[in-house]
Amino acid sequence: MAMGRNVWIRSVFFVYFIDSTRQSPSFPLQIKLLIISVEVSMKQYRRMTDLPSRKWWGFCVRFFKTFEVLIFKLLQFFDLYRAQKCIVGLPSLATRNFTVLQAVVYNGTLEEVLGFRPRRLLHRILRGLPDVEAYERIRFEVAVSESAIRSVDASTETRGFIHLQLPWALPWHFPRLVRVRLNPAGVETLLGKLKLGDYEVIGCPLFFLDEQYPWVVISDIDDTIKDSKIAETTTLRQVLGGLFRGHFYRYDAIAGMAELYRQLVAQGCLIIYVTSTPYQLAPFLLKFLRDNQFPDGPIFMRWLGYGRVRHKWRTLHKILSQVENQKCVLIGDSGEQDLGIYRRVCDTHRFGDQVLKVLIRHVPGTALPKAINQREAFYRELPELKQHLSGILGN
Repeated sequence: MAMGRNVWIRSVFFVYFIDSTRQSPSFPLQIKLLIISVEVSMKQYRRMTDLPSRKWWGFCVRFFKTFEVLIFKLLQFFDLYRAQKCIVGLPSLATRNFTVLQAVVYNGTLEEVLGFRPRRLLHRILRGLPDVEAYERIRFEVAVSESAIRSVDASTETRGFIHLQLPWALPWHFPRLVRVRLNPAGVETLLGKLKLGDYEVIGCPLFFLDEQYPWVVISDIDDTIKDSKIAETTTLRQVLGGLFRGHFYRYDAIAGMAELYRQLVAQGCLIIYVTSTPYQLAPFLLKFLRDNQFPDGPIFMRWLGYGRVRHKWRTLHKILSQVENQKCVLIGDSGEQDLGIYRRVCDTHRFGDQVLKVLIRHVPGTALPKAINQREAFYRELPELKQHLSGILGN
């Protein structure tokens, strides 16, 4: 929730106005009008995400979006073209203090997005460029019980995705997870919300973090469970080549990791995936996890406006601040900066006692750091990792 600067200016002005009109016979009425004005001003700036907002850029995008929608509405009226869109929900997390909801909206059907066959000419050339939709409004519906449904509307704004952090506390009785329903609510334009085209909707689960889970495993994805070869594929040549070829879905899983994570889930673990992969590539990541039979779990992806370190630190801080009696295991790799981030988290007095182990996979071709305490351990092969997790697996 954020408040604009002019809200504070109005508030100061109203306080001054109240102080100067205390002797007025209509003082109670003035007070009521002032309170209503302050509440209306605050509602104009209330946002349910902690991501920053740039108003001038948002206005420009919405301006061009309005013309685009009007043109496509005209083509749709004459049966010349009908827009096809896809809403992809991401598995999210609910705690005792907040609930995270996430979704991405794409131009084209899910098959077109995954097959790199979008409808627009630009994306037939740049096959690796996901075509996300700005200012699409989505309604989230969460059934927390048989008789209670919570719902909220949100916009993709200029980013093409939604990441909400809502002050929804967990109900007294709830299952381990529920399904989140996603419904399109129109495109936000300068003329209001307008319906355009057909939508393919992919729902997602919402996991409840409580005492039902004795263990929480927070895992990286790239070079930890997915053979991404980050050190080799992030060069300028590789990035430009992938942009024209579209190679994001061709990765292989690290052998045995899916089976190991399924065993951890069977022992009562909640697997939480924290990755630097941007939201724009969500369908490819979900396809990778599903095709390789990794267990479901909340996924926290990165907004490109945040660096890798900042994103992972903020996400880990958000998760660990809600952990109560569970013990946590952090799994990462030496290909990026996972160890440095995990050490920073463990050095925090509040979280140090919650993290039982920090396990880092040594990626070939990268330097092998040294452990600085008994909590840290490094592994190259799967049997070494299983040995470190023997306390959870019961071996």
